[in-house]
Parts: sequence; C-alpha cells; structure tokens
Amino acid sequence: MLSEEEVRRRKQELEERRAWKRRYRRKQIIFYSLFFVIGLILMVFTARYTYFRQAAVTQAESGDEGRLLVLFVGTDDVIEASTRADTIMLISLDTRTGDVGVLSIPRDTRVWSPSRQRWERINALYAYGGPNLVMEAVSQLVRAPVRYYVHTDFTGFQQLVDILGGVEITVEKRMHYVDKAQGLEIDLSPGRQVLDGAKALQYVRYRDGLGDISLVDPFGDQYGGRVERQRKFVEALASKMLSSAGLVRLPQLMAQVFKIVDTNLPWEMVLSLAVSAGKFSLDRMQTAVLPGNSQVLNNNGWYWIVNEQKAAQVIDTVVLGKPEPLQLVVLNGSGRAGIAGQVSDLLREYGYTVVSTGNADHFNHTATLVRTAPKNAQRVKPLAEFLGASIQEVEGAGAEVTVIIGKDFTLKSERSVGI
Repeated sequence: MLSEEEVRRRKQELEERRAWKRRYRRKQIIFYSLFFVIGLILMVFTARYTYFRQAAVTQAESGDEGRLLVLFVGTDDVIEASTRADTIMLISLDTRTGDVGVLSIPRDTRVWSPSRQRWERINALYAYGGPNLVMEAVSQLVRAPVRYYVHTDFTGFQQLVDILGGVEITVEKRMHYVDKAQGLEIDLSPGRQVLDGAKALQYVRYRDGLGDISLVDPFGDQYGGRVERQRKFVEALASKMLSSAGLVRLPQLMAQVFKIVDTNLPWEMVLSLAVSAGKFSLDRMQTAVLPGNSQVLNNNGWYWIVNEQKAAQVIDTVVLGKPEPLQLVVLNGSGRAGIAGQVSDLLREYGYTVVSTGNADHFNHTATLVRTAPKNAQRVKPLAEFLGASIQEVEGAGAEVTVIIGKDFTLKSERSVGI
C-alpha cells in the first residue's frame, strides 16, 4: 500500500508528464501549421506562375478570351468503363471578371460525334470513349474548345457535400421512391432544409412524372424534371462554397479533391482557381438548361432535340460570356396619356428591344428611372443619359431593364443614344 507521500509524488509526476505532452502537442501543432502555411505559400506562387504561363498559351491557341471551359460528368460507377453518364454539365469560368456559367446538358441530348461520324445520345458517348469523346461533341455543340473535364461518382458527390457541411435547399415536394434492384431509396420531405451528402444525392437523382427533362412552359422557356432540379442544386452548392462557411473549408476540400474526382485539370490550375475563389459570387453566376424538347426518333426511344436558335443564344450568354441582349419594359409613371408607347417607339428606332409597355404602380413618379441588375449598370448608362433618368440597381433583374417615365421627362426629337 502506497504512503501519502508516494501518492503525492506520483500525482506530481503524472501532472508533469501531462504538462510535457501538452507542451509537445502545442509545439507539434505550431510546427505543422507553419510548415503547412509555408508550403501553401510556395505552392500558390508556383501554381500562379505555372497557371498563368499555361493560360497564356491556351488562350493564344483557342482564342476563347480567357474563358475556362470544364466538362463535368457524374456517373453511378467510377470504375466501369462502360458506364453511361448520368449528369452532364459544362462549366464556364472567367477568372478575370469572376463570371461563372453552368449549362446543364440533358443526358439524352442528340449530338453529332465527329469521331464516330454519327448522331448519338451524349450519355452513350461516355460509355464508348470516356470524357474525351464527350468533350469533342460538346466542343462542337458550343463552338468553343473544351479541353478539361471533372468526373465523379455518387460516392465522390456525397463526400463533396459532406466536406462543405451540407447544402441548404428547398425540397419542393414529397419525394419517395424505392428501387430494390439498384439498392436505391429516396425519402425526402418538403420544405427548407440542409441536405447532407446522402440526402443531396437523393435530391438530384429523384425523377418524377416529368422524367429527366421536360419543357413545361414553351412560351416562358421553363423546364422541369431532374435536370432542372440538378441546376437548382448547383446554384445552392455554389452559394455554400462561396459563403464564409464554405471558404474556410476550401483547404480541406483541396486536400481531398483528387481523391473524390477524376480530372485532367493540372493541380496547379485547381489551386489557382481556389486562390481566385473570392472573385466569384452568385450575382455573377448564370445557369441554364440546353434548350430543346423531347422527341421519339426512328422508334429508337426518346431524345432531347436541341432548339438550335434558342441554344445559340443561351450558349453565347452562359458559356461564351457574351452580353445578353437587354430587354426593355417601358412603364408610364407620369400619367401622361400615350407616353409609354411614344418612348417605346423612339427606343426601337435606336435598336433597343422593347418587350412590353404599360402603366407603373402609380402615376406620381416625379423622376424618370431605369431599373436594372447591378451587372448591367454600366451598359444602361447611355440609355439613362438619353432619357435624362437615374439608374436604380435591383438584384435579380436578369436581362430585363425597366424604364419608368416620370413627370420630369420631356420627349425631344434631337436626342441621341448609344446602345
């Protein structure tokens, strides 16, 4: 039996060992933290030098004016070479301006394959020749070279969402589906909620009566179905990644990214994009579904047939970064009879597209206003000067510009305007 003296001595020795271990752990943490920071700084400088050197060569070869086009492919199996693509998106990044475009391409889209010299479903091309065959077809579709791809499977997708701490989204309705053969069970309740990786995968895989994609409003170009749901999720995912909570998780994501995806993007380019993440924001992001409609061809099942005219407009804006044509709505806010129509006729003479006219919410607007999205503020300056109006920036206005004619407006025939 130990004496009180020995008990006190052993307790003291134990406390000293614990204190030493705490000091040692702190030194380890400080050492490895400094090592990580120094390594990161060296990697950043090396990456930025290498990336910008490569980017200069790439831009000179492609003439894509600095746009980085990356094909994203999601499959249910990362190993099987014969796997068909389940999700296909084209991501367009402009690291100079922070503009981002995401074009969702339905997996049954009918595309021309230069290598196979025939029309194919785009998801079948992945099974025939992997990402290279898909990139070739998409390059022809968007009239610009697509050289890089990112491929992940369901497991990688779940890990990505979990690393970010989940994604908040509104589940629009009850989603329940069971397929025992595939081992698939989807069970989501409606409402605003944070989805972890497993639940997020259920959300983007769920298909209702609209199937993969459906044109639900031909006049408003509104789409429904799984592809539209995936587009909505991409916006929520981007919102999380660009939030303060998401940015602090970037180091962890960077450490895992090459484990959860297959890509031909050089690591230095990935790191440079991560360093530039602060440039990107949701108000500079555009998403769209490749315009088209479903048709049965030659008794060979359903295809998504691209609407060439509408697709060209969407590709120009979302993928190539060309300014979207402004659409003007002219409203009478002064009470003067016929003034909205007169101003609309004048603006059309100068090349503007006026989509509608009408009355404002009231007739007591003293000053003429031009309301537009922040990204279009510079573009509408000539219009505002021509009308003697002030510019009011409104979030979520898109390409639509609202002109409210106030009591101060005078119609002068000698006005001139630049588009």
